[in-house]
Amino acid sequence: MKSLTLIFTFSIIATFSHATPSLLVTLLHTQQINETALSSGSCIYKIIITTSCSSPRLTTDAIDILIGDADGTQIFASPDPNTGLFKQCATDIFAVHADCIGKICNMHFVSVGRDGWIPETAIVYHRDYPPITFNFDSFLPSGGPFGVNYCEHY
Repeated sequence: MKSLTLIFTFSIIATFSHATPSLLVTLLHTQQINETALSSGSCIYKIIITTSCSSPRLTTDAIDILIGDADGTQIFASPDPNTGLFKQCATDIFAVHADCIGKICNMHFVSVGRDGWIPETAIVYHRDYPPITFNFDSFLPSGGPFGVNYCEHY
């Protein structure tokens, strides 16, 4: 059963790499992650993104997610735009499996498409630090990075 779950999970993973290779997985509420099974130096970052009720009903735009620490180390992930994520008034929960980095202090989105999207908030959880909340509540421009940077406070 665990093998089937693992195969299914990896069949829905969208893989991209940038500064740090990462995998993005939509979490099911009943799925549990065994962090002891991760390799040394590997972490799982839980990201909860709430879409504004002012956002279009749904978006098929490609939305890339970039989180980083004060040292400039970044993790890049990109969910499959055909999965129906980022619906109006909805909350999506992801797990990003990547190398461990420092305390998360910035988060950016890059959108490519015509539908548009308005992220309201995002909360990032890192096993070694308290969760951090990023408030957006603005229309995401297509093609360019858009985000929040708290790194100057660290």
